Amino acid sequence: MNGLLPLVVDRAMHRRLLGAPGAKVVIDLEEQALALEDGTRTGFSIDSFARHCLLNGIDELGFLLSQRDAIRAFEGERCAR
Repeated sequence: MNGLLPLVVDRAMHRRLLGAPGAKVVIDLEEQALALEDGTRTGFSIDSFARHCLLNGIDELGFLLSQRDAIRAFEGERCAR
């Protein structure tokens, strides 16, 4: 949750990346795809919560703070029982 996106790619893309140091890559987080300048693409998987946080520029605390009203409502219901 530090804004970095470690990716696991297939062997073919791994070889291409190792063979092209300094190559420009485009990471499409919405599509979960990595593309090279020559058009070669591969998909990658990412945890849905981590993806949500990266796409929205928040961390875990930011997410919790955005849920403040729902948390208060939940706590109010539990305390009323």
